[in-house]
Amino acid sequence: MRTDNDYMRLAIKEARKAQELGEVPIGAVIVKDNHVIARAHNLRETLQQPTAHAEHIAIERASEVIGSWRLEDCTLYVTLEPCVMCAGAIVMSRIPRVVYGAIDPKGGCTG
Repeated sequence: MRTDNDYMRLAIKEARKAQELGEVPIGAVIVKDNHVIARAHNLRETLQQPTAHAEHIAIERASEVIGSWRLEDCTLYVTLEPCVMCAGAIVMSRIPRVVYGAIDPKGGCTG
């Protein structure tokens, strides 16, 4: 069984993909029942969409995979503390657990 550190390493791989594209290097992974159901990285500049944050994209993909907007029993791993917009999406999608790799004193929402 994988650990939180293992899943965070996968999120870091996603962040590297964002960096290669010239994006802010943030990656996210959503896990359900010890299986990765979604991966994403920031695409805001690439798509020219203000909501194309890694967390937001991962939530959309995970919802498609499980066929429900309710992501109960899932854990979101993200390399940087979520912003207010992403925190709202996390709450609305019912994700009960978030593990983030670094605090964001400028844009993070947890205080």
